[in-house]
Amino acid sequence: MVSIKDFIIYSEVDLRDTFKTESGLELFADKRFSQKLLANREVIVKSMPLDYTGKDITGWQAFIDPTIYFRNNYNHGKGDNLEIPGEKGCYKIQPNMIIAVRKDSNSDWIGFDNNLVVEPIIEKCQEEPKGLIVGVPKTRTKDGYCKVVISNAKLDDVCVGDTVLFNHEYGVDVYLDNKKYLWIRVKDCLAKVV
Repeated sequence: MVSIKDFIIYSEVDLRDTFKTESGLELFADKRFSQKLLANREVIVKSMPLDYTGKDITGWQAFIDPTIYFRNNYNHGKGDNLEIPGEKGCYKIQPNMIIAVRKDSNSDWIGFDNNLVVEPIIEKCQEEPKGLIVGVPKTRTKDGYCKVVISNAKLDDVCVGDTVLFNHEYGVDVYLDNKKYLWIRVKDCLAKVV
């Protein structure tokens, strides 16, 4: 099974019944309303597009944008998704929907194409006590600053763990290992903070 422009990926399960929080608590969720949390993002690349000229990643694991699983909401959730008819668990996916790849579960993720995954930097803000009420420390994200979680070879000097400045108006929430990150493009990474 080969496509001209799309990757063919295999996912044993598209939407799970439960998800885990950052603390490890497993919760059940309704698939109609919690698709982003329940989606299986780690899949296997079955075949590559005929017009693709990059490295052969057949058999590798891919970290993907989960919108390929989402069914159209008209017709009570029975609309089409990108599953290949007659091939249970096989989906066609455009190259720009693959966020990262790795050879196996023991390897590190590598940003695919123009993608990288970052974690926003959280800073604590202490409010001044007002009267007898003690201020509780609050946290907020430091706009535009983040730590690289999955790097991309197109950014020469940027490695995992580096702090970068990015265009904070862009970025898509993704979940990896029960933790929320941001998926951004290489062009949105403005500078490395030293």
